[in-house]
Amino acid sequence: MQKTIILLALFLTLGGATYWFTQTNKPVEDTFANNTHTQFAIKDTEQIQRIFMADRTGNQALVEKNEKGHWIYTNKVTGTQYRANPGMVWTLLQTLQRVRVRQAVGKSAEQNAVNAIAAQGTKVEVYDKDKNKLRVFNIGPMTDGAMGNFINMEGSDDIYVAYIPKNPGTIDTRFATKEVDWRDKAIFRNDVEAIEMIKVEYHDPIQRPYSFQINRLGAEQFEVLAIDENSTKYEQNLVNQSNVAVYVEEYDVKSAERILYDKAARDSIIQTPIFATISYKAKYHNEPQSFRVYSLYNPTADRGDGLVGHRQKIQRYFIDIDKDNFFLAQHLVFRDLLWSYEYFFQKSAVQLQEDEAMVKGKFPENKDEDRGVK
Repeated sequence: MQKTIILLALFLTLGGATYWFTQTNKPVEDTFANNTHTQFAIKDTEQIQRIFMADRTGNQALVEKNEKGHWIYTNKVTGTQYRANPGMVWTLLQTLQRVRVRQAVGKSAEQNAVNAIAAQGTKVEVYDKDKNKLRVFNIGPMTDGAMGNFINMEGSDDIYVAYIPKNPGTIDTRFATKEVDWRDKAIFRNDVEAIEMIKVEYHDPIQRPYSFQINRLGAEQFEVLAIDENSTKYEQNLVNQSNVAVYVEEYDVKSAERILYDKAARDSIIQTPIFATISYKAKYHNEPQSFRVYSLYNPTADRGDGLVGHRQKIQRYFIDIDKDNFFLAQHLVFRDLLWSYEYFFQKSAVQLQEDEAMVKGKFPENKDEDRGVK
């Protein structure tokens, strides 16, 4: 009898698990799929070339794919253009592909839905490469029951509840209209195989000898030149090509912690001494790209003596390209660009001074060593 009960329990458990698996993994059914007023999704997002969004508070965003296949954000109020945040682009395209309609809004709740869209909605226009409209709709706030967001197609008075299957939560935030959400935080994005030249110039007299320039001679061949007359010069046949390749790889993507918009702060900071100027040029650049690095120095940071705190004095840098491109970058992210000329001639792989000190259990007292150079 006991054996029969155990077998029955096992059968019910397996049966329940099988039912749960088949139900949770079955294809999503959209009962409104045949209604033209609910066909918000775009199955083939590759055809999307242009997305325009405008909210009820005056914010407008235009995201377009250029001839090189890169997505560009345009602030339609100011007219300024920037690289679009790749994560935001991916999320938006995924949303346009996966959005579904859960149900129609009932007559009793219709007026509340209309008011919600009118007050908090965002108009979304989607175009293909020939500027044909693929979709135009209004996405509103989340419903009271948190079942999805109010949505309606242009030309229709009917309002529905939109959602993304197996992804609970609001979707209106994916149709962002503010510049701070759409701008790419990357200071640069490059194809490292196309980089022809890199130049790092330190401005402090003590650090100038550590400055250098890298020129590509071939696919995997570089020369490294000293650009200060006080540098100890090395012969080119001593260049450690592996170290150079490791360094050049750092120029693929380097992102900032934050984009800074305080114009007065920038005006003040760029009057202070420049720590370093970094220039680079790829095959697709008409002229070298450059930016200036300003140290954000914290004299009270922990030096590894057992006190709580950070382990390097230079914790962040201000990165200045121009008045529209001013960033705050973390030292632990940015330090890999701040090598010293002789690093490229040492036989072993490069280990930065602060890392060597961490291994040894103590930290250097020379301020220069905290900055990534000897």
